[in-house]
Amino acid sequence: MTGLALEAPDLPLEASDRYLAASALAHHLLMDFAIKILIVVVALVVLGLGMTVIWRRVGRPPKRQRKIDE
Repeated sequence: MTGLALEAPDLPLEASDRYLAASALAHHLLMDFAIKILIVVVALVVLGLGMTVIWRRVGRPPKRQRKIDE
């Protein structure tokens, strides 16, 4: 069973160069966008871990046992 395949458009040679350049530009922009998203996700994870560590260290002091006067 054969599926529908995308065919390269029949472009003249000079248009083909422009098509390849546009394709390379689109690839570059998509990769740039993906890298920026990855940087933001990593920064949010680091921020969350840092806030958790600070919250635990600065949070409530450990419960102390009170001395009961008898």
